[in-house]
Amino acid sequence: MLLILPEQSGIIGFGECTYVIRRTDHMCVSISSVKLPSAEMPYFSFGSGENALVMLPGVFTKNLMTLSEAVKLAFSEFTKDYTFYVFERQVPLSENCTIEQTAELTADALDALGVENACVYGVSTGGMIAQSLAAQRGDLVRKLALISTAPYIEQDAAKAMGEIGELFKKGENETAAGMFGRLVYSRDFYEKYEKAIIDAVCGATDQEMQRFIRLTGAILRFDGRSALEKIKCPSVVVGGAQDMIFSQQIIKDTARIIGCPVMIYDGYGHAVYDELPQVKKDVFAFFSE
Repeated sequence: MLLILPEQSGIIGFGECTYVIRRTDHMCVSISSVKLPSAEMPYFSFGSGENALVMLPGVFTKNLMTLSEAVKLAFSEFTKDYTFYVFERQVPLSENCTIEQTAELTADALDALGVENACVYGVSTGGMIAQSLAAQRGDLVRKLALISTAPYIEQDAAKAMGEIGELFKKGENETAAGMFGRLVYSRDFYEKYEKAIIDAVCGATDQEMQRFIRLTGAILRFDGRSALEKIKCPSVVVGGAQDMIFSQQIIKDTARIIGCPVMIYDGYGHAVYDELPQVKKDVFAFFSE
């Protein structure tokens, strides 16, 4: 989940795609999509570096494309070294969509764009997709960062996510948003930004909310433990010590199975990637090694 906090704050036809260009601080964000035989993969890109960086964010109720400027701003210090490709989930998104399907479609989209040997930055559900991508198509991934994620969701967290999904289905969005925010963010952070978090989640359209429900369902169905050993690229696993979705133990177990370093940040929960700027610095230091 990417939260846009209160203090944060031309159309060109090209073949079969349409690129919407926004200019901020002399750097463009290109919003586009890759049309595949079975689906369309929306994405946006920015940066001018020689290194490709594929970003796979977690689930959020809003359309990821509406957050492109905020993502670019959050990673602006790395745009001279990297060209970013930030992927939304496939359209259409079936009711029984899976993490593995999304990984396959992401690989197809990267092939179509000619992107290979990329650094992959996978967060939460996006980290599940990143695991599958690296296991299925190691040729596309040069280095892998798995942030606040694991190859499956544990029972207590699965129960909580299921309850949140049911509340959204019943239209009890504010209650669901509060539960979701408390699950994702540390207590102090949630209390400070409670209204912004609830407003961000509840501001989704009915279509966006339906998409969110389907995406959370894919999380509950995912079990990628058997694929972890297929990941051969240099990797790092990152998490918060107080994560209530993926426990510190399961994050450490993920790193152990892959055979890679693990970074655990004490005092932070699932959204350590949003709350602590040092996470980005440490991950990009790993990418540049």
